[in-house]
Amino acid sequence: MLEKVKNRCDKWIAQLQNPHISTMYNAIASGKMLRSKLILAIIPPESNPHKHDQIIDLCAIIELIQCASLLHDDVIDDALVRRGNESINASFGNKNAIMLGDVLYSSAYAKLCEFDKQIAQYIAQCVSDLSIGEVNDVFYARSFQSDLEIYYQILEQKTAALIKACTKSAAILANLNHAQYEEYGKNLGIGFQIIDDILDITQDSQTLGKPNMNDLREGKSTLAFILLYHKLPLNQRQTFLDAFKRADSSDIEWFRFQFKTHNIIHESKQIAKDFINKAIKAIENENNPRLIEVAHSMIQRSF
Repeated sequence: MLEKVKNRCDKWIAQLQNPHISTMYNAIASGKMLRSKLILAIIPPESNPHKHDQIIDLCAIIELIQCASLLHDDVIDDALVRRGNESINASFGNKNAIMLGDVLYSSAYAKLCEFDKQIAQYIAQCVSDLSIGEVNDVFYARSFQSDLEIYYQILEQKTAALIKACTKSAAILANLNHAQYEEYGKNLGIGFQIIDDILDITQDSQTLGKPNMNDLREGKSTLAFILLYHKLPLNQRQTFLDAFKRADSSDIEWFRFQFKTHNIIHESKQIAKDFINKAIKAIENENNPRLIEVAHSMIQRSF
């Protein structure tokens, strides 16, 4: 079924009949398609044959939006690698990467207009939240920020917004209790991003398909760094801030040592598990083992 989603995306881009767009689009490395998996788990096409095309369209819309946001992300972050391959901005330049992202956004919105108003408006609002989260993320990266609430707010906007857009929209399409699925998506998204931030620290570049400790180099105050800052004695906090600002190889080793000394990675994983458990609890009476399986896989993933 995921292949059908990919084919639908490919078809929409091919219909634009622009060789430059097609060349760049075809150079994008495929992802895990988590968001489509969530939609298909909530409203399986095989159980809803009369809504088959709508379901595939919804998945394709979300995949194009996700892809567009990553194209813009890579420009913002000056990222040269994405999923183990050269990023689009590295291959074709920032201008083309931004414009391709715009094309994908507009293509997705054109198809979204064909959906029920409730679904269309909700997805549009979630994409707006995603964009606001990007702005906040860039501004807060100017210096270390130690406020956990700000960190969680950015996660809810940047990552959880689009995931809950999937889960709530699919639930609306399936005539299910969409508030429960929205709560599932929000907590799953936050837990997912916390794990992503942990993997940036614990995994090597080859496994990640991009440089590790990248968040530190970009000045992003992720959970592990915030927890460590609050655990350090006051006389070490300036050392922390100086190392966070420099982010050279010796600073990276200093942070690794401190994470181990203060058991930060374990604590971060436990917080991620708490969010995943909240997600599972939100849909515990919905009898959907596939969604619970997806939630558990978030904790166990290595990239």
